[in-house]
Amino acid sequence: MKRLLVLCLFAAGCASDPPAKTLPLEQQPVRTRSIDDAIADGVSFLLKSQEKGGYWGTGCRPLGWDIYASAPGSHAAFRVATTGLAVRALREIGTPEALASAVRGEDWLMTKGVLLRRASRDEIYNIWGHTYALQALSLAVREEKDPARMERLKAAARENIDRLVMYSTIYGGWNYYDFNIGARNPSMEPTSFGTSAGLIALKEAQDAGLEVPAHLVKMARRIVEKCRTPDNCYFYSYDHRWYPMFSINRPGGSAGRTQAGNDALFEWASTAVSIDDVRGGLDMLFKFQKFLECGRKRPYPHEAYYYVAGYFYYFGHYYASRMLQFLPAGEAKAFALKLSETIRPKQEEDGSWWDFGMWDFHKPYGTAFALMTLKRCRDAARQAP
Repeated sequence: MKRLLVLCLFAAGCASDPPAKTLPLEQQPVRTRSIDDAIADGVSFLLKSQEKGGYWGTGCRPLGWDIYASAPGSHAAFRVATTGLAVRALREIGTPEALASAVRGEDWLMTKGVLLRRASRDEIYNIWGHTYALQALSLAVREEKDPARMERLKAAARENIDRLVMYSTIYGGWNYYDFNIGARNPSMEPTSFGTSAGLIALKEAQDAGLEVPAHLVKMARRIVEKCRTPDNCYFYSYDHRWYPMFSINRPGGSAGRTQAGNDALFEWASTAVSIDDVRGGLDMLFKFQKFLECGRKRPYPHEAYYYVAGYFYYFGHYYASRMLQFLPAGEAKAFALKLSETIRPKQEEDGSWWDFGMWDFHKPYGTAFALMTLKRCRDAARQAP
């Protein structure tokens, strides 16, 4: 009881406007909107939840079951990653209000965000910050018209590339923990999904004209290829090669990771993934949707069937939506409708989406993933004959 009181007081002290909750967070009402209304309400949520400094998430509003993360370093990592995702989503939506908010977020990423560092020897959540900050800044570089601001954006993007080089594991790729040694170059085997996300961010940086270390890409791509299995699944992490049939590595556990893995390898022109594998991965996402759904909004990672964690939900659907661009228009539209019909009914009354509770980062990052997913769904549906 005392612990609960302390948590409540802590939340009240950090939040300027603490919400009144009549139901547990995971039981609050959701409502289906049209795709245009869903996007508009999601954007409205991000605009309202942006902090005065231009970032999203404070780490000062605990839920009582938050994931292992030491303050302040890991909270800074979540803040940068969440801001990167929100900025990217708003810039993609492209309305005047969304762009103005995105610019404020980019300014924060270029000043405060570049200060991000490893939190401790075993916590390397900053990898997520560097990945999604780089992805956001790369899009800004491609669209920026002011030469002076473009140079600042490029400099910040290069800083994040340098950090991805620094924190690449001894095998290549990235992990966000190092429980083995805590070495400068992390010694734990990389995760397939974190490495896939990093590869995709690097590809976008390269497409924006930034120099990306070829060796960094080669090593990371090699890891994702080695984590890939013949049934279109991806090991949770490289060490799972020693027990490939463990349930988390089967289709029910990999359905969310498969999308990022296929996207990363396909975009980097790996021969390990074909367009038929892309189709098969999307089919897998819907076939095993119920297992991803069982993990969504659960308070502890990997407690659901096939050891699915809640944070795979919008992550997986976002990377699935990225692959619509590779399919023929009619086929892309069919998958887009399925994705839209999966995502829209889960929108909260306040316009947000979330899949895994983490202080006050969960709604902004979930909303950003969902918005980018629905934007691609809408584009695919409009382009189809």
